[in-house]
Amino acid sequence: MSTGFDIRRIGGESGLRALQEIVRRAGDAALKHFQQGVVPEKKPDRSPVTVADRQAEEIIRDHVLSVHPDAGFLGEETGEHGDRGGVRFIVDPIDGTRAFVRGWSTWSVLVGVEADGIPSVGLAYMPAAGDFFVAVRGSGATHNGQPVEVSKVGPLADATVTHGGLQQFTMTGVGDTLVPLADACDIARGCPDFDGYRQVLLGRSDAMVDPGVQPYDICAPAVLIREAGGRLTSFQGDDTIYAGGAVASNGIIHDELVAVLTATPYK
Repeated sequence: MSTGFDIRRIGGESGLRALQEIVRRAGDAALKHFQQGVVPEKKPDRSPVTVADRQAEEIIRDHVLSVHPDAGFLGEETGEHGDRGGVRFIVDPIDGTRAFVRGWSTWSVLVGVEADGIPSVGLAYMPAAGDFFVAVRGSGATHNGQPVEVSKVGPLADATVTHGGLQQFTMTGVGDTLVPLADACDIARGCPDFDGYRQVLLGRSDAMVDPGVQPYDICAPAVLIREAGGRLTSFQGDDTIYAGGAVASNGIIHDELVAVLTATPYK
């Protein structure tokens, strides 16, 4: 755990509960579309978006701007509102839209809160999988209301590592890390989006390697992983969510893993 966040800055315990309720409401609205099936559109970057993404973000954004009018907001679908300093809500309404449209249950609703540039609150709701993770900086992490901790596995040679899609590696110029990563750990398994972090939080995996990500992809996971006893950094080992890639682990194998990833430089 890290030094604490004063939740009075988001309305105290009642404000945190209200935020959890709105995340659940957004996720449940998306779940209805998931169950009925949706036809995705393509954004300019060729990534998919659906009516469910837009509706879920609208639900969360309306709540944030109404209840926290002085806070900043960054959403994948609607962009930035307000200042970056102070308190800022960072939202991915459906993390794993490709999984969502293909009927996989691994998609999630992610809401992170930054305070003075530090990820401080993380919520991840997976409606189709029945998982809800919550963490507040300095207060630990929970899974469906129960405390959760990362694994104690080490060294890296004994570890299971999850990773994002192969195109994330090749398109971001880190494809050459794949073979050294596979050679360095016990097993590497593809497990994209928040689902990879979920496996680390539940102790099923010992690390998640995730290139090509945005702050809204990893703000909530950063809080959750750190409060569950692990580490989340950039590929270079820096404590930031703004480097375009993330490495999360149980902490024990983190330095070894970063060393493997940085031995092959970005192209």
